[in-house]
Amino acid sequence: MKPSAFALVLGTAALFAPAALAHHSFAMYERDKTVTLSGTVKEFLWTSPHVSIQLLTDGRRGPVTWAIEGGSPAVLARGGWTSTVLRPGDKISLGVHPRKDGGVGGLLADERQMLVNGRPPQGVLSLQPAGEEVCGR
Repeated sequence: MKPSAFALVLGTAALFAPAALAHHSFAMYERDKTVTLSGTVKEFLWTSPHVSIQLLTDGRRGPVTWAIEGGSPAVLARGGWTSTVLRPGDKISLGVHPRKDGGVGGLLADERQMLVNGRPPQGVLSLQPAGEEVCGR
């Protein structure tokens, strides 16, 4: 390969490297399995690239904190989500796709199963499952 062609390929690869590093897969979750968790919101982070919920549940040996990942704020906002839909101290129940490795974490599955303080979350219409975002919409 000529030096100028090699430099062009190298330069192009360098342009796309940050985008490739910034995005990650949802392959760590069992997308064909859904479990329902109930507990208390410890923290709700409305941040890019994906929102996260720290959920405190009762385990066999005491409290367990689950790390639950959701879609991007932009995608969730189209379904009526806001940065205040969940607050620390809220009692919630929600469906998650558990981690394949058995860790205490999951991927937000479907808000139709979600209850906040015993009621469906106000204003939330739909949830596009994480990992199914379509660019350019």
